[in-house]
Amino acid sequence: MKTLEETLFRYQLEKKITQQEMAAMLNISQATYNNWINQKSPIAPKYYPVIAKVCSIDVSPFASTLVVNCTQNNNSTDGNIQVDTLKLYQKFTQNLEEQILFLKDYASELQSKLQEKEVLIRTQQEEINLLRKRII
Repeated sequence: MKTLEETLFRYQLEKKITQQEMAAMLNISQATYNNWINQKSPIAPKYYPVIAKVCSIDVSPFASTLVVNCTQNNNSTDGNIQVDTLKLYQKFTQNLEEQILFLKDYASELQSKLQEKEVLIRTQQEEINLLRKRII
């Protein structure tokens, strides 16, 4: 599976737009966009909704993917490693909470779309029934 960063880059190439234009569409800096597509920094889940809207893609497969980079200094004492680990878990928890919020919003959006489709189908079914009555 392609990463979200690869998907963004492919979208940019397909649309033949610059990094600056892409960044503007996503309401981020060009440097941030560059860091994303070069995988120098991960895309925070809070940006998933705007990416989904701008690129017309389903970002839900990416919402469950979380890459955590943990680098530890060889000279760290055990106490520092524990603090670093705690900070890492806090960041991981924060990212999971952001993903949960995104998924709840996304589920709500999908539910609304489903309801709209159901109304449309009922309306079309009623029209079909009226047409059938006219024919008979």
